[in-house]
Amino acid sequence: MSIEAPPPIPTPTRAWPALVRVPRDGRRWPGTARAAVAVALPGLIGVALGHDLSAATAALGAFAVVYGEGRPYRVRWRAVSVAACVMVVAAALGAGVGSAVHDAASSGGSALWPLALVLAMSAFVAAGAFVVDALRLGAPGAFLPLLAVEIASALPVAGVSVGHIVGWTAIGAATAVPVAMSGCVVRPRTPERAAVSSAIAAVDAFDRDRGSAARRHGAVKAVHAAWQCLHDAGIASRDHALTRDLLGAQDRCVSLLHGTETALDTDGEDLWRRVPAARPTIRFRLRRAAHPRGRSALIVVRLLVACPVAGAVAMGLGVARPDWAVITAAMILHQGPDRVLGTYRAVHRFAGTVLGLIILAALTPLDPTGAALVLVLAASMAGLQAYLVRNYGLAMVFITILALLLAGLGSPDDLTGVTRDRLLETVIGVVVAVVVLWAVLPTSYRRILDDTDAQVASTIERIEATPDRSEARELCRGLEFDLHSATTAALVAAHTDPEWTGTRWARHHELNESGYRALALSGNHPSE
Repeated sequence: MSIEAPPPIPTPTRAWPALVRVPRDGRRWPGTARAAVAVALPGLIGVALGHDLSAATAALGAFAVVYGEGRPYRVRWRAVSVAACVMVVAAALGAGVGSAVHDAASSGGSALWPLALVLAMSAFVAAGAFVVDALRLGAPGAFLPLLAVEIASALPVAGVSVGHIVGWTAIGAATAVPVAMSGCVVRPRTPERAAVSSAIAAVDAFDRDRGSAARRHGAVKAVHAAWQCLHDAGIASRDHALTRDLLGAQDRCVSLLHGTETALDTDGEDLWRRVPAARPTIRFRLRRAAHPRGRSALIVVRLLVACPVAGAVAMGLGVARPDWAVITAAMILHQGPDRVLGTYRAVHRFAGTVLGLIILAALTPLDPTGAALVLVLAASMAGLQAYLVRNYGLAMVFITILALLLAGLGSPDDLTGVTRDRLLETVIGVVVAVVVLWAVLPTSYRRILDDTDAQVASTIERIEATPDRSEARELCRGLEFDLHSATTAALVAAHTDPEWTGTRWARHHELNESGYRALALSGNHPSE
């Protein structure tokens, strides 16, 4: 299956489709409903039992339910439980720092106190983004925990005590786990079936439009995602109907990739006629990321530059709470170092915030309180879940509404002031993030591609040298992970600097083919 000439260097998605497209992603309504229920259930019960509006802060813990979507029930409970604990810690951090800042402001303390919140948020998102990128967790990543820190930091100003914030967040977090697992008794294989169906649909779409790079990329990505889902479910190595269906879809996809008149690109190179291996261990992935010249370290460096600068600029311009500028910069930078895609995220962030503020202005005269407020928050959470991984701009509309209503436990008293400050902070965060994206370590993509290709070459040599089948099997598992890392690095480099990438492209392609040839010759299979 060798390709003599390297494929053309891939180009990024054009701006307009990237900004306005909302990809179809199978049945979204069950996950959307779970997100709404996770917010509404503890909040409505709290209001019904006579608690004040602080019961609505259970929504912070309910954010955890999002991290279970798409995962088999066999592992979903664990993912949501970990996310729930993180949300409680995030709320405690935000509430503690926010309370200290509020007390200092009330007693006439230093005007620099809000800087404590800026630094806390910066350190928190940097640590979270490193772990998310190292483990390849994908969206929503560190976003929702940071949002929990930001909202919790504002609640003391609304009169909610730190104890109430943490307590209600814990109640919401505890509710998120059973809500996330609610379908396991009736339809225990729904996540796996949905993943395989999505893969088959993506391959069908590629078959209908073989010249589309987006369809090709979508098919390969969907097939890989489905295999990881089956690995998590423990059936990837079994003779199961879903495994057979996915193997059939993969064979069709590979045939299309190598039979289409459109040249095979770097996305296609990551799919061959073999079952992809399961993810390496958490320790392995963290060790690979703990490289000062690597992709994860680059994300951390840019966050630690952009977030404090955005917060400091907002404070310098007289904004009372600089947290929105910090979270704006963080959300643009935390998902990866790709300059083009990061710039698209910046546009989404600004446009979504503006539209969200317009809708909030329409809601303000209604002044939702009590059960009505909880239901509006639940609807906003449903919208966030529906669009977060499909169109960040639309998701930002719902995020803006949720964050501002929850942080003030209702409509803002000074809508004009809030709108002005949030728009100013959004502009500050967007500008700072884009400048950092393009100016801080601007040639880092070069060393990241060189290093990831060197890692692939080293692992291939070790596989060829070892006589131990067990060791070879583990090395092959790591090699497949390294190949994906090299592909990602090549895409970022190609988007950023096609001319320079052209000087490395043939070597990268040769290593990629050698890596998959080594995997094929090793007979590596997840069942072994």
